[in-house]
Amino acid sequence: MKIYLLSFFLFISSYCSGQESPNFLWLVCEDQSLFFSMYGDSSANTPNINQLAKDGIVYQNCYTPSPVCAPSRSSLITGMYPTTLGTQHMRAYKKVAENNAINSHNLLPYYSAKPKKLIRFFTEDLRQNGYYCSNNSKEDYNMLTSPLAWDESSQSAHWRNRQDGQPFFSVFNFNITHESNIWKNKISYSKEELENVLVPSLFPDNDKIKSDLLTNYKNIEKLDEQVGVILDQLKADGLYENTIIFFFSDHGGPFPRYKRSIYETGLRVPFIAKWIDNTREGKTNQLVSFVDFAPTILDAANIEIEFPFEGTSFNKKDQRKYIYAATDRFDGHTDMRRSISGDNFKLIYNADTITPIYKKVAYRHQMKTMQVLDSLNINQKLNTYFLNWFSKDKDRFELYEISKDYFEENNLIHDPKYNEIFKTLQYHLFAWIKESDFGNMSESDMLDSMFTSSMSIPKLNKPEIIINDDDFLIESNNLYASVGWRNKNEKVWNIYKKKELINPKDDFEVIVFRPGYEVLIQVFEK
Repeated sequence: MKIYLLSFFLFISSYCSGQESPNFLWLVCEDQSLFFSMYGDSSANTPNINQLAKDGIVYQNCYTPSPVCAPSRSSLITGMYPTTLGTQHMRAYKKVAENNAINSHNLLPYYSAKPKKLIRFFTEDLRQNGYYCSNNSKEDYNMLTSPLAWDESSQSAHWRNRQDGQPFFSVFNFNITHESNIWKNKISYSKEELENVLVPSLFPDNDKIKSDLLTNYKNIEKLDEQVGVILDQLKADGLYENTIIFFFSDHGGPFPRYKRSIYETGLRVPFIAKWIDNTREGKTNQLVSFVDFAPTILDAANIEIEFPFEGTSFNKKDQRKYIYAATDRFDGHTDMRRSISGDNFKLIYNADTITPIYKKVAYRHQMKTMQVLDSLNINQKLNTYFLNWFSKDKDRFELYEISKDYFEENNLIHDPKYNEIFKTLQYHLFAWIKESDFGNMSESDMLDSMFTSSMSIPKLNKPEIIINDDDFLIESNNLYASVGWRNKNEKVWNIYKKKELINPKDDFEVIVFRPGYEVLIQVFEK
């Protein structure tokens, strides 16, 4: 660990001394747990990802703060916890929804959260400092995307669309491993193929479950091919050595008790980081959360952090001691659970103790594995673990020694030997809940605290334009709001730097954006 940190400090110092800015590439797969060779599972043949792992660092303990996609992505783009942002409830935001349109899942209006804390999409900082930021192609942040976040966000977005020599931050999202591709890919397997499938200990030994597991491994192999295409392009452009690459999943695997679950299978994700010139290699047990990704990127780019993050850069000497996570509403089912892990143990707090951990999410029931589990439950033939999953009662707290019990099958909460560990974790967990603004209230109460009863979206103040000969100065008195401008009929917004003089070609537009507020766009004549 000390060697890894030292090399990272040296790397940071080199860029502070004036060397060329690094590029950044995020390769983001969907719905995957530790089903990869670097974590001991060689069921899928992944030569490209394996090579990336050899060139970089494999993080053994990387976690999402939410085991489902949109809340998780909101954390990645802001460096904040979903419970702080108000994005913890799945499918709360709908881009095309009309004002006050009702969400059928919760009978509340669709909304874009209005955080109480100061936040910003961190790519705005990169763009303001000369970076070309591209996203191919998923946003899905459970809130309105900042119009200033990307130079390009589409299926054709690519670092190759930037100006020559411009540093870049490029994201590529891979849908092939999404849970839906378990049931969409209707593949028939031979008996011999199924016999060779390794079934996780928590699942019954069933051919339909084996079929789903095998399909997932096949999807991972397709993922590897797609990742290989992007890496080959990077190498062909002569950019591989000067690009920091992150490969990770948005949350845990596609199976029941993985995705949407606060257990390790839902939160702990594969993560490889390749640094500049392969300055760090091997494996590390360092605790890493998605809230740490944004500050790490800005730190590596030598960009001063103006907006606070709840995460910290990987290069800080004082590494995090605890991982925090939350589950809330998934479609029409709410299960408020909170967790903390550290020192090889994990504590889970269940706000609701009288409903099952299992929630009948219709989308998930298209999977054969879920259908098998339902059938076994009805016929009272489930194994002990899933009997507990379907049980109507659950403990207020669950305690697991995750270093020895990855699937969290042995709840230690009633063993007095672990009382001190329980008390320590409980203290820090409740402190985090108190700090995480929207983390301990119902969704309706949260909306009441964000907006008026009519869900009226607050407005921003109009900016003022000051003419200075042929140049213009934009002044905005909107606290914590981002400001941008563009020539009329252009598509991409320029980030406006405070007190900067601009010289538009013709009539121009000014945009003011703050999460949770109505987007303000004004046209000015030159």
